[in-house]
Amino acid sequence: MSVIAHLTDVHLIESDARRSGGFGAAARRGFLNIGRPVDDGARRLSFAAALGRAMALGFDHLVVTGDLTEEGTVEQFEAVAEVLDEAGVDPARVTLVPGNHDVYARADAWGDALAGPLRLYARTSAPGSMVELSDLVIAPVSTTRAQRWWRSAGEVSSPERRSIGIAVQIAARRGVAAVIAQHHPPTRVHRAAWHWFDGLLDHAAMRPVLRAVESTYVLHGHLHERRDDRFEGEANPHIFGAAAVMIEQGGALRRYRVEGAELAPVEAEGAHRG
Repeated sequence: MSVIAHLTDVHLIESDARRSGGFGAAARRGFLNIGRPVDDGARRLSFAAALGRAMALGFDHLVVTGDLTEEGTVEQFEAVAEVLDEAGVDPARVTLVPGNHDVYARADAWGDALAGPLRLYARTSAPGSMVELSDLVIAPVSTTRAQRWWRSAGEVSSPERRSIGIAVQIAARRGVAAVIAQHHPPTRVHRAAWHWFDGLLDHAAMRPVLRAVESTYVLHGHLHERRDDRFEGEANPHIFGAAAVMIEQGGALRRYRVEGAELAPVEAEGAHRG
């Protein structure tokens, strides 16, 4: 009976972030942080607190569903790696996926991060990879797309949709749950114009892949709030979102227990506000 820990939206920034990168970077960072303080120390502490709570409660695997950084610079990915290392988390038990913020600096920033600062996590986090536990299969998915930093939409490539299909079928053959980890929620959550700006653009193409097998679940972030959602026509939730670590600190943690081929939230332990 595996336990999955779920964190999201860490938004780490490098030290002295207000002064780095010149006017262009400062303007981008100001836009991305409207209404939020740019405090690198506070964000690192929030991530460390959330990781500490996850480790104290215990898990078989930890999933962090994107927006690990504010802009996807090398220095910010290095900060993510440092906090994970300081927490003492075994990289083999961690799956990281990118969010839209993780590629604002460069479209290929995530690939470079997995080859560089986050290389210890590449085996469990690279697109097309899978983590197989005794009672579930975890598949990381990138919803990032090349776009300007004032837009936050997501998209899943055709090769990644095929990889998801393979993971789902492997889980079905084994009779276990399939957990898809991605940043954007897999359904429309906004009106049309806002969805174009902020939603998963190809959510309709994702539905048949994700619903081919009943025991498939999606863990996501992006919305900065805890959510239990259903695909249309379903009786039980198969889509789970977590609150932003940057905002909720230890209380952002969600935990799920696998029972048979079903994934169910463990709310009593994960809802505590740190």
